[in-house]
Amino acid sequence: VGIFPAFSSFVQNTIVAATTFNEPSANLSGSKRNVSAVQSSMEDFKEFSKPMPLSSFQKSLFERAFLVFRGDSKRIASAIGSHPDTVSNFIQEQNMKLPAAKYVISNERIDCAPKKKKARRPEVYTSMKNYNIAWLKRVQEAEIHPSFLPCDHTEPCSEKTCSCVRNAFFCTKHCVWGQKSRNFFRGCACKAGQCRTKSCSCFAAKRECDPDLCRTCGACTDEPNAEAKDQRCRNDNIGMRRHCHLLLAESSIEDAGWGLYTKNALKKGDFVHEYIGEIISQEEAERRGRIYDKVNRSYLFNLSSDYVVDASRKGNKTKFANHSSKPNCYTRMVSVNGDIRIGLFAKEDIEPQSELFFDYRYDVTMDNDLLIKPGKTVDWMKNPKMANQISKKYAESEINGAK
Repeated sequence: VGIFPAFSSFVQNTIVAATTFNEPSANLSGSKRNVSAVQSSMEDFKEFSKPMPLSSFQKSLFERAFLVFRGDSKRIASAIGSHPDTVSNFIQEQNMKLPAAKYVISNERIDCAPKKKKARRPEVYTSMKNYNIAWLKRVQEAEIHPSFLPCDHTEPCSEKTCSCVRNAFFCTKHCVWGQKSRNFFRGCACKAGQCRTKSCSCFAAKRECDPDLCRTCGACTDEPNAEAKDQRCRNDNIGMRRHCHLLLAESSIEDAGWGLYTKNALKKGDFVHEYIGEIISQEEAERRGRIYDKVNRSYLFNLSSDYVVDASRKGNKTKFANHSSKPNCYTRMVSVNGDIRIGLFAKEDIEPQSELFFDYRYDVTMDNDLLIKPGKTVDWMKNPKMANQISKKYAESEINGAK
């Protein structure tokens, strides 16, 4: 109404005139007024029907409307609220022309079959070149680690800012920088093998394969709690609980007590079981260790520089594996989803129903920046018959103390 006042007046006068003509009690003077109203409305309609110049707002929309409606003056006039003649005149004045068509429509039949593309080699997203060589060497040579805590800092990972780098860890998906970190572990890209040699970057880094990172080896695709059969990867045993069938019986070592046996044959590198137990501090382990040494029995295993696993009260069948200087199994510290865990593996091919041994490493001295532990040679290492027996030197000291 504000834009076209003449048209508004014409509509109002026409409505008034039609209403008055329909009234049966209209007199002659009313008829004259009606005729004058109709004449006035007709004049307003003639004034409305005259082409009016475009406003500045309509001109700002004109160019876009001209392209959208492909120069159709009637559709342009309807869109911007103007008269078709005004639109045609404006097009002629501005000498506006449509741009040339980019695509030519042809009646010829076009073969739409997609062209065969050359197979592109997938991008290698895991490469040891991505890692800082000094950081990688520190991880591989670390004798023991502290407890893992994901790094949390505002600046990019470096030796000054990142606790993972300083503690000889790779950054994981739990860290604040995640995949953006240069120290982020990107998994393996093994296309052959079973991820059980150092050619697998996960195995070399003392880690289990992670299905979120390792996309080609098929880790964790078979059902858990069972031996892997269809999948190629064999480096997900602890996380998926793929241990072998173990038996308990009297040890083949005389007077050594119970021993651990395998029911089925094992091949070199096969996963036996995880060594589990109560997690205690190093200080508590020292206190318990002095007691265990007196009775020639110990189930302590260093988990990190902060914690120790004690299987004397809580554990599984692996606690019954006896010590040997020439063992057929070995232990390996493995990082599983950010946690350090202890795995027992076959060191050689083992016949079924054979007893399993591993080296307790009591006589090995540990001396580094995180932990210092001197090596010990206790009585049960010299004489297996002393297992679970109180040593003579401790018994004599207790007797002398009682006197």
